[in-house]
Amino acid sequence: MSMNSALRERLAQPFGPVMEFSQASDRLVSRRPAAVAAVGDQVVLNLLRAALKPDMAIVDLKCQRQPIPREWEREMRQAAGRGMDHAVPNPPGTVHPRMEEAVRQLLADGSGWLLIEGEDDLASLVIMAYARIGTLLLYGQPQQGVVWVEIDQTTQDMARELLEKIKRR
Repeated sequence: MSMNSALRERLAQPFGPVMEFSQASDRLVSRRPAAVAAVGDQVVLNLLRAALKPDMAIVDLKCQRQPIPREWEREMRQAAGRGMDHAVPNPPGTVHPRMEEAVRQLLADGSGWLLIEGEDDLASLVIMAYARIGTLLLYGQPQQGVVWVEIDQTTQDMARELLEKIKRR
């Protein structure tokens, strides 16, 4: 499943307010939601370093398409335990069926880690489409900060519509 340029432009826009990590962490501490899903190595690492381990974490061991420092990887692997033993494929600009299935399983389990072989960006869309209402999604917006998305029915409907458009391509 891949996407065209119009979809790519839409998906490049944040799906919630963008804030500095310190603001997101303060907000998270003051109103801890039932479940927190984090996508992206920088966001996950920042949460871990702030002692705010997410319930669900999705990483690809890259930051802005460049390999992350070994220290970051060690910290995340330590936090994940065996959760990063296997990777699922997801080439850039796609929603690979195995990635979608793995994210949906992660959401059903309610906790855990997922390592993406390729690119983790569109895992956020799958989370928005299928997470329980009330789940908080945090993901990175390059050069801007952290996107804060509280999953509600409107978010799910929009994300499912976008996923269908990607699947039809």
